Amino acid sequence: MAITSSKDIILETARNIFQRFGFAKTSIGDIAVAARKGRRTVYTYFTSKEEIYKAVIKKEVNGLKDKLSEIISSESIAKENLKDYMVTRMMTINELANYYDALRNDYLKDFKIIEKIREDFDNQEIEMISKILTKGVENNEFVIDNINLTAKAILVSMKGFEIPFFIEKINQNIEDQLNSLIDILFNGILKM
Repeated sequence: MAITSSKDIILETARNIFQRFGFAKTSIGDIAVAARKGRRTVYTYFTSKEEIYKAVIKKEVNGLKDKLSEIISSESIAKENLKDYMVTRMMTINELANYYDALRNDYLKDFKIIEKIREDFDNQEIEMISKILTKGVENNEFVIDNINLTAKAILVSMKGFEIPFFIEKINQNIEDQLNSLIDILFNGILKM
């Protein structure tokens, strides 16, 4: 049985509290009590509530990145990799309450640390999508003049779906909507 460190316990506890009550309504004292640690122990690992929140968000983003990396390395054809990537990304983001709480709430708009995490993840996603597109071009599945620009366009399209589905909490069938987006991506809108 793996021994979990105090830092990991604090992070997991903080994740759950932030998810339940949000950033603004959570204090370091709340986290310490729920983790069954003293405030001094919490401050041993983190200097502030903001630093804890940043660590929670990074952990969520890294978990998503790991899932997406598995898809990229699979032996499927590029078209299937891209579809799996898009569906997995959107479904997982739907579950990342803390990451999207940071997007929804005005009080974190000036929280530059969160913005840096988002920006870094966007760049990582462009790289991951580019790998899938390159594989598709090499296997004669795709015809793409500018892989980087195409990867950015795909990412922007997916991010556009985040607002109605996750930020505004509209309950629609995400997979059906993504299949429509994928159909447009692969087949275009031109009449043949």
